[in-house]
Amino acid sequence: MKRIDAKQTGMLARTDLKTAYGKTIYGIFLLILSVTALIAVVPAIWTILTAFKETQEIYAAFSFFPKNITWDKAVIRLVESWNSLQLGKSFVNTLVLSVGNLGFHVIVCGFGGYVLSKLKPRGTKLLFTLVVWTMMMPSQIRMVPNYISWLHFPFASDIGYGFNLLDTFWPMWLGAGADTFAVLLFKNAFDSLSNSYVEAAKLDGCTNYGVFFKIMLPLAMPVIIFQSINILSAAWSDFFTPLLVLDELTVVPLSVYRLKEDTSIQMNTYFMALVFASIPPFIIFAIFQKRILGGVNIGGVKG
Repeated sequence: MKRIDAKQTGMLARTDLKTAYGKTIYGIFLLILSVTALIAVVPAIWTILTAFKETQEIYAAFSFFPKNITWDKAVIRLVESWNSLQLGKSFVNTLVLSVGNLGFHVIVCGFGGYVLSKLKPRGTKLLFTLVVWTMMMPSQIRMVPNYISWLHFPFASDIGYGFNLLDTFWPMWLGAGADTFAVLLFKNAFDSLSNSYVEAAKLDGCTNYGVFFKIMLPLAMPVIIFQSINILSAAWSDFFTPLLVLDELTVVPLSVYRLKEDTSIQMNTYFMALVFASIPPFIIFAIFQKRILGGVNIGGVKG
């Protein structure tokens, strides 16, 4: 049996690294990756350190690290900034928005993939073509029609009929359920499952809804987990759609953006707001890092 560590896993084998050519290529790629990592990480670290600086220190000569910082001062800065920013309501609203997006995304997109994969009603090929075609449509084209639809849902007209969904979370929730890529991802996952599961369940008296919730979704759990991570991260950092439809309701990205207009908020407190807003996505990535990085293979591998 060959040793696992002797298997070639990249463009350079272990024997290539012993040659001058291999060492040169390795060094070039290492340098490129190091520079790219610094470009990505340094601004985030600078933002965090700036949040713990005094206001006068920010406007003074440039310094990367805060001066005279201690653990007690850091804790005080965190508490004072949180009390001053009053982001609690925004965090709760963003949590409600994210959970709603997740529910609509999994249920609606999962149903779409299930219909295209297993039920296959008449006109499935045409429907599948239309679903794929929507992926080619630029989002800017849909912006105005979507806004009119939310203003007079579901008639999308200005004659006065329908429900006004503006300043609610419904536009984001409905948009989360209309994800073409997720429908195709679920379809691909369900295609890899044998039809015998569906046939056996129906022989036992299970309905299509029962088959979907009790058999299809549990077996497609890797796709659900991957999509859940993506939709939660996207919902927490979405800025444009809430800016377009929300007024009284507020979410974290909008609250942080509107802080720029508040003259009572000092610059270091504003940087602390950026830190607070970045904590939930960072936690999601830290916990599910392997699933995020490995999820790109889900759509292209059939079991």
